[in-house]
Amino acid sequence: EALLQARAELPQVACFDTGFHHTLPQVEQMMPLPWDAWERGLRRYGFHGLSYEYQSIALAERHGDAARGRTIVAHLGSGASLCAMRDLKSMATTMGFSALGGLMMSTRCGSIDPGAVIYLMEIEKLSLAEVGDMLYHRSGLLGVSGVSSDPRELLPLEAGNQRVRAALELFVNRIVREIGALTAVIGGLDMLVFTAGIGEHNAEIRSRVCRDL
Repeated sequence: EALLQARAELPQVACFDTGFHHTLPQVEQMMPLPWDAWERGLRRYGFHGLSYEYQSIALAERHGDAARGRTIVAHLGSGASLCAMRDLKSMATTMGFSALGGLMMSTRCGSIDPGAVIYLMEIEKLSLAEVGDMLYHRSGLLGVSGVSSDPRELLPLEAGNQRVRAALELFVNRIVREIGALTAVIGGLDMLVFTAGIGEHNAEIRSRVCRDL
């Protein structure tokens, strides 16, 4: 609005991070809630679409038809998700209605039992704001390790710190579990691609994921 007032002649373009996932089949968009929730727009939208759309272009340029098979892209950064593609189109993804679902992340919990949230609010008496702050900002690698949200800082400490070791093991475990699940959904795997800050730059995390797969 400020730019529109100051420079009305400049074009403004919105690039929606969910847009790449418009090809998701309905069964991948739906959540098992009452039907009227679906009609009100509660669905799995998926995120990191700008990253995945770039990958769909770059992979085709680099690998040609080989990239058009069953591909899983692992966007591993401060936020983390996976996208399963066929013919370079999104067929399934780990993030859903919000950027909180799916993989464990730097400070976000990823997918957890909704009963745990009910417990925190009902038994532990945490407010909605407190629960939101915990799930978004005090969970994930930071919450489990108690040290850092960055694998680069955690890896040198894992030998002497049980919580750090547990955090890294859980991080890798969740990635491996979800890659396995998406591989089943798309009927196999021809190409696994790592991107984003951790995926691109942390060879140790990549190695552990591939080892466990």
